[in-house]
Amino acid sequence: MESCNADAELLVARMITIGAKADFSNAIGRCPNCDEPLQADKEILGVMRRVPIICKCRVEAQLRDAERDKTAEQQRRLDRFRVYSLMDKQFSHSTFENWELRADNQKLYDFAKGYCENWDTMFANNRGVLLHGKSGNGKTYAAFSIANELYKMGKAVLAISISRILEIIKDSYNKHGDIGEIEILNILNEASLLILDDLGVEYKTPWVYEKLYSIIDIRYRARKPVIITTNLSPDELMRNLSIIDMRNGIYDNTGRIYNRIIEMCTMLEATGDSWRIQKAEDNQDALYRDLKWND
Repeated sequence: MESCNADAELLVARMITIGAKADFSNAIGRCPNCDEPLQADKEILGVMRRVPIICKCRVEAQLRDAERDKTAEQQRRLDRFRVYSLMDKQFSHSTFENWELRADNQKLYDFAKGYCENWDTMFANNRGVLLHGKSGNGKTYAAFSIANELYKMGKAVLAISISRILEIIKDSYNKHGDIGEIEILNILNEASLLILDDLGVEYKTPWVYEKLYSIIDIRYRARKPVIITTNLSPDELMRNLSIIDMRNGIYDNTGRIYNRIIEMCTMLEATGDSWRIQKAEDNQDALYRDLKWND
């Protein structure tokens, strides 16, 4: 061990030979930003040397650069998978700027907006949410508004339906060299926020059940937040997630998927009138105006 230490010191000495020629009567250089020393006088192998050191602000800058590089690399991977998601398609317009705010969706808006404004706290404390409620009242719009807002903030977020993930995994079995199942799960794991839309509509087979468990479990073990939307009530969802094989009536009474979800997520009911019904009524009114039927 002593020989190893001596070899290491000799290597260091060779790397900084110029430091032995320093004028030690000169003041040690200091950082103009934080005023911490940028040099230190140290004795190495019996020779006093002036060696460079890193000040506090440079350490912080290096950490920021490393974090930025990590986020950029993570986002590049997510961008590769993003083509499979819903975010670049019909839900790209789901933003807070486009939100049609009404009295019956104010609570949902406040939640979604607040989640983004307090993202650092949400992420640090692993604050997942299960958005449930009847169809058409804005759950998916709210979830994708969060996704789009965080994406604009440079956060690694991915929003996709369970059914779409299952399709991608199946496709990967037949496409050599394409994204494999393991890589797909890794990308779901790497996302800072994963949004899973429309849980509970998938037809249950043993294969689907195991893949669904893998998707939920990978986030559970990573301790990273997930936002899930479903049209089912909590009781309906619990029964739905216990189905292993719908055709043959095989069930799992351990609740291993549902229990993970309720541990990861706070339940939030989305109330209010159906946006789709309201939109249909607005379209009807517009048609009548264009036809001048109200005159």
